[in-house]
Amino acid sequence: LRILHSLNGKGTLTIPGTRFHDIPAEVPGSVYHDLLRESLIPDPFYRDNEDEALRLMENTFCYSRSFFIDTALLSCPRVLLCCDGLDTLAEIRINGTSAGNADNMHRIWEYDIKTLLQEGENRIEICFSSPTRYIRDAYSASRADGSSDAMTGFPLLRKAHCMFGWDWGPRLPDAGIWRDIIIIGVETARIQDVLVLQDWADGQVTLHIQTHLERCSTEDSEVIVFVESPDGDRYTG
Repeated sequence: LRILHSLNGKGTLTIPGTRFHDIPAEVPGSVYHDLLRESLIPDPFYRDNEDEALRLMENTFCYSRSFFIDTALLSCPRVLLCCDGLDTLAEIRINGTSAGNADNMHRIWEYDIKTLLQEGENRIEICFSSPTRYIRDAYSASRADGSSDAMTGFPLLRKAHCMFGWDWGPRLPDAGIWRDIIIIGVETARIQDVLVLQDWADGQVTLHIQTHLERCSTEDSEVIVFVESPDGDRYTG
């Protein structure tokens, strides 16, 4: 059983050391998206505006917002912050305390934040470090080359490599919360993983479904598995 609380929607973006402070932001979204929507930077796809947009990525980018937590969510045995997409080098803070870090755009990140929350108003801040400074420093420590059309050191960061330039694309290594971000309250248990194996014989298939169940209380938990065919027939096992 789960209680979900979405942190999508409105927030603010600040780029420390620049003129950009408390800029209205949208989640999911990105730095370039928010600045373009507010007409604060020129179109990076026009003439050589790409160069100005690329220099912007030398900074740190901080997203923040307030949110409210009720008693029902706070009383769950486990309360997790689930980030479906963070791009890319991020530190997550809840009410001023670090909840964890991220360094890979291509995966989901989860953080146990139950002890960091309080009933009522809370605050989250996610700060993204410069991807361009990171690949420059990483390349000086351990050389790894790739496409000559892309920025030096781009293979050393788990971020969409096409953002660093290609023969067909500009160098615009954006940053931000690019997928959903939610708080999950687990009351009893949750399914963490599902493995489906198949046996084929005489034109028929037998499915073997294994589930990895995380128990968060002493209450009994039951997993019900069903398969639905394209024509809507449901088979339960």
